[in-house]
Amino acid sequence: MMIRLGWWLAGLMLAFPAQAIYLPSGVFTLESDHSFFSRQFVNNTKETNLYVIDAYRIAKPGVDEQPQPLEQGELLYTPLRKILEPGSLEYFKIFYRGPEDDRERYYRVAIQEIPANAMEMQGEGKTPLVSPIVALDTILVIRPRKMRFTYHYDPQAGVLNNTGNTYFRVMIHQGCDGQDDTAKVFNLLPGESYRGADLRGQNRKFIVGFNKYLRLGEQCFVQGPE
Repeated sequence: MMIRLGWWLAGLMLAFPAQAIYLPSGVFTLESDHSFFSRQFVNNTKETNLYVIDAYRIAKPGVDEQPQPLEQGELLYTPLRKILEPGSLEYFKIFYRGPEDDRERYYRVAIQEIPANAMEMQGEGKTPLVSPIVALDTILVIRPRKMRFTYHYDPQAGVLNNTGNTYFRVMIHQGCDGQDDTAKVFNLLPGESYRGADLRGQNRKFIVGFNKYLRLGEQCFVQGPE
């Protein structure tokens, strides 16, 4: 089974497309040699808003996303709540304090954007005007602390198996001269596989991750430089 990239990006719910929370990425990956990172989010609206951040563990992105309780201290994040003026930015910080084993873990991080005027009216006991609450979800991947990156590619059968314990991204260009912006891109979780004619044909194919492009097969690369 294949986890497509689109399943990892939850997008905006109940949001105005041009005015909403802005994050620089849809999937965050904490590498195996790191225990902390921070990401910027921006109040990309014309209003003062309250931002509330929450996170929960899931089994797999897009497959079984029933919230699972966090163990005590497993994942720490801050700030929990923040008021931002229009155009202002803040960094949310995530600390991983869970097991240091060979298992990859996945979390949903949700940021709610609540108009501050709605909160003020509620506090005054008045009935607020209808205001959209924007919820932006993103996936957080914790690479195994004992990571094993392995795969098996059969160009004749057109099959790629993720035999390791961490996810990787696959990019298949259209032909030998295809570009990244028109390529098929998807993620393979540990134990999953992808089968397709595009893995057998004359297309440039890569595994993308760990700050590099790894070639798949010899199609389109036989006479090319390394």
